Amino acid sequence: MPRHLFKRRTALGLLTALPLAPLLPACSDPDDRDRKARQVIDADWHRADLLEHLLPAWAQHAVLPNGAFRTAFQNDWTPKPDDRVSLTTQARLVYSFAVGHEVAQAAGRNTTYLDLARQGADFLLKALQDPVHGGYFQTVGPDGAMRVDLKDTYGHAFALLALSEIYRIGQDAQHKAAALESWRVIERALIDPYGGVYRYVPRDLSPGKGGRTQNPLMHMFEAVQALHRATGEAATGVKRLGDFAVYKLLQGLPEAEGGGARIPEWYDDAWQPLPTQQAGGYIDLGHQFEWAHLLTTASSVVPVYAPVAERVLAYALQNGYDDIDGGCGTRAYPDGGKPEKAKGWWQQAECLHALIVCARHTGRNDLWRRYEQTLGLVKDQLLDARSGSWHAAYRLPCKTGGCEDTMPDPYHMASLHRVALLG
Repeated sequence: MPRHLFKRRTALGLLTALPLAPLLPACSDPDDRDRKARQVIDADWHRADLLEHLLPAWAQHAVLPNGAFRTAFQNDWTPKPDDRVSLTTQARLVYSFAVGHEVAQAAGRNTTYLDLARQGADFLLKALQDPVHGGYFQTVGPDGAMRVDLKDTYGHAFALLALSEIYRIGQDAQHKAAALESWRVIERALIDPYGGVYRYVPRDLSPGKGGRTQNPLMHMFEAVQALHRATGEAATGVKRLGDFAVYKLLQGLPEAEGGGARIPEWYDDAWQPLPTQQAGGYIDLGHQFEWAHLLTTASSVVPVYAPVAERVLAYALQNGYDDIDGGCGTRAYPDGGKPEKAKGWWQQAECLHALIVCARHTGRNDLWRRYEQTLGLVKDQLLDARSGSWHAAYRLPCKTGGCEDTMPDPYHMASLHRVALLG
């Protein structure tokens, strides 16, 4: 048997050999699962947080006349001295405003969010796109002048996500063309010889150097799913990136350790995971929740991803979830170090996102219980009534000094609210 087929079959066997009985759905009727979701999800809160707090504040403070978005603020909306426009945050606000329009439209409300998203996308394509080599610059000034010409794969993932979603929602042909061209550049220049992605490449899109991290791969997996939903194309891209994560990066654990599976954070340049905490290796628990919902969603394209998602969720719950107070921690370690239980803001958004997606998919009541519990934690400790945003918490509660004086952009929250309200 060819070596690559042997490795693939072995990996699949590792995913499916251990018993999944504890993870099986509590109910199997899709109508029952939808009914349960409608009963449990606090739709009024999700809608209000997005449309009455987060996006109005960002629309008031972030939008510049030329379509650039200022994103560096203190937590009272005082602008910070940093005036750079980053590919990542520009794209994340385009995405968030497009989502806001979709949610508002579903609720029968009129907003200007789609117009703001289009203005932001126009600036992205005009100022951040490299007219010589293709792809996007990492940062420009507010006037569009290039500041850093390095090509950042993480930022490209968000550009693809934003362009795909604004096309799906707004149906402008230019955004479809830009999204498809972005994916062509990504496939040609940002995917490395192993099948993963580089972290950075030079302006001329020659191969990148240095270690690897799963984070840009994960968000590229998210973005290519959005491209597939928007255009019907790139199904092979979903499978290509998903298979790399599942068959190359995923580490299945024995039943004695809970039978879950995890995706480590950092790797060398050949995608070998850093083996110990001392060497810099760790498992980001928030990212395990992200992988759980992304793999569940992608199972509509590759069905085998659904049981993989259940294994990843099992690991995240066992090692990261606080069953007493709700919410998830930040890190676990490959060599058995004690997991870090500190609770950060974006991890709670992704934990909630995964609980909703996986509960809808499986019907598991224990996931809905944890959704309610974690939502209570968010409402109690993360909402900043003064700013309309969430606290930039890296260690809750804020009164213990665990929050930064900065404004977190709304990408994680917009994604959470959309999945809660629109599925």
